[in-house]
Amino acid sequence: MKFPQIKQDSTLNCDQKLDKIQDLIKDAGHPLPGSFYYISNIFENCVSYEHTKCLKTAYQISVEANIIPTSNLGRGLEAIGGHDINAVNQYIIMKVQCGDIKPAHNLAPLIPHLYRGQEDELSGQMQDWYDTYSYFFFRAIEIALRGFLEESSGHGAEDFSTEIQPIKAKLEDIAQSEGLDPNDAYQDKDFEIVRVYILLDDLKWVTKNNVDWSTLQSNISEYSHLELLLNHNTSAVPSLQQHNTHPLTKLLRYPFSPSQVNAVADDPNATNDEAREAKQSLGKIQKLAYYDHCVELIAPEHGQNDDPTARLRDELLARKSFDSTIAEIEVFNALRREFGVANVAIEQQAPNGGVPDATITAGGETIWVEVTLPQPQPSYEVAQHYSTSMNPQESEARANVTKKLRSQIRDVKEATGDRTMLVVKNEESRLDNEIVGEYVEGGIEMAVPMGDSDGEPILFRGDPGLQYDNVPDHLDILVNFDTLHDLSGPPYIEGQVANLTDVGQSIISRLSNAFNAVELKPS
Repeated sequence: MKFPQIKQDSTLNCDQKLDKIQDLIKDAGHPLPGSFYYISNIFENCVSYEHTKCLKTAYQISVEANIIPTSNLGRGLEAIGGHDINAVNQYIIMKVQCGDIKPAHNLAPLIPHLYRGQEDELSGQMQDWYDTYSYFFFRAIEIALRGFLEESSGHGAEDFSTEIQPIKAKLEDIAQSEGLDPNDAYQDKDFEIVRVYILLDDLKWVTKNNVDWSTLQSNISEYSHLELLLNHNTSAVPSLQQHNTHPLTKLLRYPFSPSQVNAVADDPNATNDEAREAKQSLGKIQKLAYYDHCVELIAPEHGQNDDPTARLRDELLARKSFDSTIAEIEVFNALRREFGVANVAIEQQAPNGGVPDATITAGGETIWVEVTLPQPQPSYEVAQHYSTSMNPQESEARANVTKKLRSQIRDVKEATGDRTMLVVKNEESRLDNEIVGEYVEGGIEMAVPMGDSDGEPILFRGDPGLQYDNVPDHLDILVNFDTLHDLSGPPYIEGQVANLTDVGQSIISRLSNAFNAVELKPS
């Protein structure tokens, strides 16, 4: 007997129908997603008579199946929660209070729809979940937030701005009780769901990690150039302590020194935990060594006298601007190592009053440089998934180029007539080499020769995104780059360079060398 037949069989009472569902799941394992529609119907019809058994059956399904917020099972779960939420509360506590990870892991995906429309009730349970078994608390709230995200996008999208508020308020209470500042997590994020998710992530990190600030301060001293910049005028540690957490705090708290990492690697008796910690420490050490390399030609006594070292230090230590400032510093480093410190100025005022990020003087040319790092998509920040358009007219490459043209580059070009360059650091959910390549050169398309239906398909370049917005009227050079995963040594970065106008090849070649880049050919 299949799930549709169970639903339609009038000779079976609710208890028997739920027994049949449980037997099918035990025998077949993972139920097909299409069956959730019929199971939801059975839950809706039977919840008044067999509430506890409906709840236990839903849990059994979750053990076997991947329950996603948008599945058809949501309707049945909402019926279970709506009929007797107090019984649901008691069932959850009973399941998680033993501290066993398996039931907590399997129960969490049911939470978004068991409490749908009753988010006040959910928020009222959060402190108990946090106190009883924090693993379940974090997993359940993460999945609830992802559920709001999934159902607030696409066809039939709903707005959950009201539903998320009681969850946010209770999470703020819990976070503040642990000494966290919600506003530090919220930063300048535009989307409420992202803000709440980051606060949840901060709370999770703080509950799992302790920071030995003496060790952290000692670790900073291993990177002489970075230390010189971060401790410019005053110690960096108090600034880092003001944040719930900070990328530099996470990097600098590594427990194993470079010599200890090597010792563990050579020790055949090292435990798995020691080997894992040593590997993590090595990755952090290599990234910090790369940052140290990047700031060498910017740090006091090594860069130009009027370099904005105080501003760069403050921006690195400010959590919300760390990533974008690192992107800027990577660019300054690449340019100064290729063109020389004296020929690359940082934040020099342009004749129009604007202050581009950098200015290159080379081959009798002045090149005004802007650097940008796109913000990740909200879906990527919360659920680590994203979608991007490969249509050059709609691509993130076009969006980022035109945004910078309108805000800064166009005015500098009009005021000076000098060369202009935009450097974009790749961001996984927004922009990569392929997207920029198709924006500049056009995407690869396929067609069958007209009048020859049996002919071999022809590959050709489609229209590039550069044909829109009169980009070459204002922008001469477009660069995109990314930091390599392997930071054990040079080249550290790789990218692409596009000559959009008639910039001399010697300059383009030097930029290709600076960014370890291939040259794109605008079509």
